[in-house]
Amino acid sequence: MQIWRPLVARVRALFRRDAIAAEIHEEMAFHVRMRADDLERRGLTRDDAIRQAKRRFGNLAVLEDRGYDIRGGGMVETIVQDLRYGVRLLARQRGFAAVAVATLAIGIAAATALFSVIQAVLLRPLPYPHPEQLVEVTILERRSDGRQAAGSPSIADTRLWRSRGGALTQAAVDRGEREVIVESPEPERIRIKEVSEGYLELFGVAPVLGRAFAVDDTIAEAPGVALLGHAYWRSRFGSDPDVVGRSIRVGGAPATIVGVLPRGFQSDVPMWRPYRPGGAFEARRFTGTSVYGRLRSGLTAVDAASELAAGLPAGNSTELPGVRVDLLYEELVSGTRPTLVTLVSAVGAILLIGCVNVAGLLLARGAIRMPELAVRRSIGAGRGRLIRQLLTENLVLGLAGGLAGVLLAWLSLDALVALVPLTIPSHAPAAIDLLVLGFAVAMAIVVALAAGVVPAIRLSRASVAGALAGAGRRHGSALSRRGGQTLVAIEIALAVVLLVGAGLMIRSFNRLVSVDLGFDPSQVVVMQVEPVDPSPAIAGPYYPALVDAIRARTGLTVGAANQLPIGGSRRLSGVRVGDNMIGLTQRSILPGFIEAMGIPVLEGRTPTEADRTAGRRLLVISRAAAAQLFPDGPAIGRSLQLMRGETFEVIGVVAPINTDGGAARAGARPEIYTMDPKASERLTIFVRAPKLTAALSTALHDAARSIGPRVVVDRIATGDAYLFDALRRPQNRTRLLSLLGGIGLLLTLVGVFSITAYAVARRTQEIGVRMAFGARPSDVVRTMLGDAVVPVVLGLTAGLIASSYATSVVQSFLFETSRYDAAALAAAAALLGTTAILAAWIPARRAARVDPVQALRAE
Repeated sequence: MQIWRPLVARVRALFRRDAIAAEIHEEMAFHVRMRADDLERRGLTRDDAIRQAKRRFGNLAVLEDRGYDIRGGGMVETIVQDLRYGVRLLARQRGFAAVAVATLAIGIAAATALFSVIQAVLLRPLPYPHPEQLVEVTILERRSDGRQAAGSPSIADTRLWRSRGGALTQAAVDRGEREVIVESPEPERIRIKEVSEGYLELFGVAPVLGRAFAVDDTIAEAPGVALLGHAYWRSRFGSDPDVVGRSIRVGGAPATIVGVLPRGFQSDVPMWRPYRPGGAFEARRFTGTSVYGRLRSGLTAVDAASELAAGLPAGNSTELPGVRVDLLYEELVSGTRPTLVTLVSAVGAILLIGCVNVAGLLLARGAIRMPELAVRRSIGAGRGRLIRQLLTENLVLGLAGGLAGVLLAWLSLDALVALVPLTIPSHAPAAIDLLVLGFAVAMAIVVALAAGVVPAIRLSRASVAGALAGAGRRHGSALSRRGGQTLVAIEIALAVVLLVGAGLMIRSFNRLVSVDLGFDPSQVVVMQVEPVDPSPAIAGPYYPALVDAIRARTGLTVGAANQLPIGGSRRLSGVRVGDNMIGLTQRSILPGFIEAMGIPVLEGRTPTEADRTAGRRLLVISRAAAAQLFPDGPAIGRSLQLMRGETFEVIGVVAPINTDGGAARAGARPEIYTMDPKASERLTIFVRAPKLTAALSTALHDAARSIGPRVVVDRIATGDAYLFDALRRPQNRTRLLSLLGGIGLLLTLVGVFSITAYAVARRTQEIGVRMAFGARPSDVVRTMLGDAVVPVVLGLTAGLIASSYATSVVQSFLFETSRYDAAALAAAAALLGTTAILAAWIPARRAARVDPVQALRAE
């Protein structure tokens, strides 16, 4: 083995010498072509230009004999040559290329992934014929007290507009979605949407099987019918073509399947039923429904509003109602703009930081390439030719960064979609398609040229005499105030804005989760359960029996209520006090709910099982409700008349709870707890337990199924899980902005390091000479850090000033946090300032280790 090692080494050296020789020959041919290009621009023919270039460099026929191209010629050939040379140059400088490509890849990946989301949410048209004609219609009424209210038209209004055939060629009502139990054949809870007749025709959709809803289907006494979503038809019915006409039970009532909707049409909705307001409800407005229509061709929304308002009855208002018409596209995307503006601003800052970062890297590399560029100038290459070559090299760099960025965006797209607090349309999921790829390529070219134009212009000014005289030596001034220091200041200012925004979101989220809910969700286990048959005769006695069964099996405190205390909907009610009706939140409960939730009782008592069996009308009120309803004295024993006319006796006052899980800015709302759940109402079970164990989960399941009717248990989870669900969107927004802020910080540190290293490379011999004359390493470090502190301070100052304006885009997301929050500003400045100085200290410390003897020998 020892014998072969020298031979292998010699063979490797031979191949290495051949590779080096080939590289030298290619470099010489490249210089000939550059010289010929400049001579050709001065009026010579290509052949004459080549001959003069040969005379300048001597007889180079050997290059042609070996196959090296010294003629070039033509713009395309020249560009190809420049690209090939740029690739070889980056291959030789692998460290520089890796850092620059990674920097560009991160910025381009963030921009590409975000653009795919923007395209899915904003840029893709609605998947319906002539989507620009689709509108949402709202009624505007002037009430007797002078207030103007906006709400939904009635179904009678909608049918009137459709029968006229004027401004709207089609109109329909969308009641929205709700959950029901469907037996097909096994019971399961699914979401259904209720719509009026004409809904599918409005959107230009026809069932692939069967028919759509007709007017007769919306009559309250008509037999039940249903439409299946395409995905639900495939998953639940196995794409059975004979499914039309089959009978299933929906919400405890029979329904006949009359059709199957096409693939892609609101595919997240499993089932559809006709909207049946019935009787006097057909003329009732402000019911919370949505009314959509299709404008007559050529009609504007403003003209349509005036035409629709004509002839409508006034209803309960003292004036004829007005009508507002909004384009459906604008309504769908209006809620996404604040979030998208925030994300686009953050990603734009990252891209700018990346551009400045690469510009600094190019300057750092240019400090070493000055002699090379001066040699090119000496052989006749003009400034324009040098700038073109440098920009071509940057283009190669940008394309490599773009390719890596697209790959990174593709790998991270699912994670980004999971974090983005937006609803991505089911018909247009975010994806890396051709449009997104085109955007990435364009972004890579623009970023590469933007990052390289200033360094290219600056490096093209290389002095021939000065660069050649100082070849092999590294000396120069500190960071230029117009160059390196400006780049550092810009990077730090942009990073400050990002970090301040992320800090504000973190502060806001911490305050959001620290809101006093009035109870400890970690001590509560929640079970959502419902009988398959929702009739009052079944559901009415089921929940009290279930509470008793769970209490008997587990020995724990158990209660029930009609609303989730975290993230659930609120039932608004009114209490009559004198001639006034005071609005508040009403929660129907079973005995044990307040104890199970751990809500402190401040006065009186809570309902008992004996109160429930005796049928007594009792209620408990919160402290906020007591202060509002009974400001003149104690509330215990007083009577309250609710909106529906029932009178209840107040038996207790409890501490307030925040029913929105901290999402309400106004704090805890006044609440009342009544012991009168409707017989057909779905209740949620609450168990006082320190944690959810497998044994407790099994006991809850067994109790739910052991007392009679068939049931569907939707979910058993802790209160913390429900709190997490309620705060998922602000948490994702905070995580995403924090991630973008961290990326900006990382890129800024790389930029500060590279530009400081550029200054060190320029002053290596100067530092060595100083140390040879007695300067200590600490003096060198102090001098270099002094040069770096100036742009850091300038960048921090500019960034803090800019953040006071830029953070207005996140103001709507902040909870009890000002965008001028001193802690967030100070934390961002301290973090960035400290890490920036640390990034500058590393190359400064390296410079202090220069050997004075080597420096003097170089001088």
